[in-house]
Amino acid sequence: MRESMIEKAFVDAVHAEGGMAMKFTSQTMNGVPDRLILFKIGKCAFVELKAPGKQMRPLQRKRRKELEELGFPVFCVDRMEQIQPVIEALKRWNPGDPIPTGVGAQIPEIKMRELPGETFGEKEEVMLL
Repeated sequence: MRESMIEKAFVDAVHAEGGMAMKFTSQTMNGVPDRLILFKIGKCAFVELKAPGKQMRPLQRKRRKELEELGFPVFCVDRMEQIQPVIEALKRWNPGDPIPTGVGAQIPEIKMRELPGETFGEKEEVMLL
């Protein structure tokens, strides 16, 4: 199955639930998720769509971490059966609540490495991409 088929089914399912699934691109930042998902009452999340078994690239995982640190959920969907659980999790979620976990495709965490020395009294960390 192709990513485009999963993406179309996801967009259709979001629309059927009364939301918007806008194609999201950035001219100034690579690695952003494919879709910006909006539901009533200010619910906003991002979704990266993949072909079955494909994983988010390291830069995409970095963007996920950045967005989630700002309080926005980021989901990855790579199978048709993940679509409805992701939508339901987002519909139940309220901004400010913990970000839903356990739905969608597993996203490997970014490994962090501590650099020797100190920067302004704190140890500096870098993401391994």
